[in-house]
Amino acid sequence: MVAPVFLSTFWDVIWAGFIVFFVMIPLIMLWVFALVDLFVRPDIRWRKVLWLIFIIFVPIFGAIIYLLVRPSEADIAPYEEPPSEAVPDA
Repeated sequence: MVAPVFLSTFWDVIWAGFIVFFVMIPLIMLWVFALVDLFVRPDIRWRKVLWLIFIIFVPIFGAIIYLLVRPSEADIAPYEEPPSEAVPDA
């Protein structure tokens, strides 16, 4: 029977740490940023559900595509509250 050799040497441990800290953590941060940006933006209404499904089921590519095709901040109309009836000053 063959003994497992995963992380058996010092350099295997170094490369595993490199992959976790410099590859996996930035990808997770990118994914989380895309989800937070999706919910914070006021411009997307019904498309949020489609983007959410796409980002969750295709995590890395979905987040990258979302961040590339989302409208810039200058293109977003600011949220305006509906006008309320003004009470005349007496």
